[in-house]
Amino acid sequence: MKFSINTSPLMKRVIFVLIIFGIFTALKPEFATYASILSIVQGIVFVGISSTFLTLLIASGEFDISIGAVTALSAIVGGMLATHLHVNMFLCFCASILVGVVVGLINALVVLYGNVPSFIATIAMLFIARSLADFISQSEPILNFPQPWHGFKDSFIGNYFSIFIFAILVILAEILLNHTNFGKVAASIGSNKEAARIAGVNVNRVKTILFVLTGAGAALSGYVADIYFSSSRTSLGSGWELLAIAGLVIGGNSLFGGRGTVLGLVLGILLMQIVATGMVISNINQWWQTVITGVVVLISLGVDKKRKKVFVHG
Repeated sequence: MKFSINTSPLMKRVIFVLIIFGIFTALKPEFATYASILSIVQGIVFVGISSTFLTLLIASGEFDISIGAVTALSAIVGGMLATHLHVNMFLCFCASILVGVVVGLINALVVLYGNVPSFIATIAMLFIARSLADFISQSEPILNFPQPWHGFKDSFIGNYFSIFIFAILVILAEILLNHTNFGKVAASIGSNKEAARIAGVNVNRVKTILFVLTGAGAALSGYVADIYFSSSRTSLGSGWELLAIAGLVIGGNSLFGGRGTVLGLVLGILLMQIVATGMVISNINQWWQTVITGVVVLISLGVDKKRKKVFVHG
């Protein structure tokens, strides 16, 4: 007789995240307090915002390693406009998003029309964007934001603004990827680009849109960070591309394209943040923290690999 585990891959990841959370709570009960949970959630929102549309781009078979640097550049541009030119918050938002859109277009042109692999092209963009952020700010933090920024940050809405934006973005991206024709076309390109082209899909146009959306998402993260911190630093976003890729893999996304789940990304980066926060609260030696994080990643990937197994009982 054959029995199969009917739990969906996504639900298995939810259960695994809850188990890890439960382990740290058993070790340190204060881990489950509202303040601790809010800190964990707040710890993933910025990298989450910057990498939400990256999920769609990777589903189409492309990469963008520059998201963290674009986040920093957009934050610096918005911060400079706010503090030096006293531009209002809405125009700073427009300028920040424009930075991401332009970077996304450049990435698309280099990759799709220059025939440069996206991994290489966006690594180059990472250095360019980070250097531009350093040049514009003279490698100095931007601190003296006008009162409207501080007032919004200190309001009730401001306290949860980044979480709200992340939640809305995740919902929109998940719908776009898995419940619209555009998302299905993007995934089909990642599965078999030539077959999609033969079927009449304008592959370059779809990928250009995805590169632009990814750049805009990274830029939005920079703007939201400006609001939350009322400051801009060129170090913002450093290493986020690696966190995003690890979160995508843990969440069940294929780095070779063809499928994607934004909710999986959320669970992936949430798991990594729970582990990181739990180790700090539990006073685990910092030298072991990276090792333990790697073990958790390997275990989660092992659990995922067994999701299609069928158990046979005689």
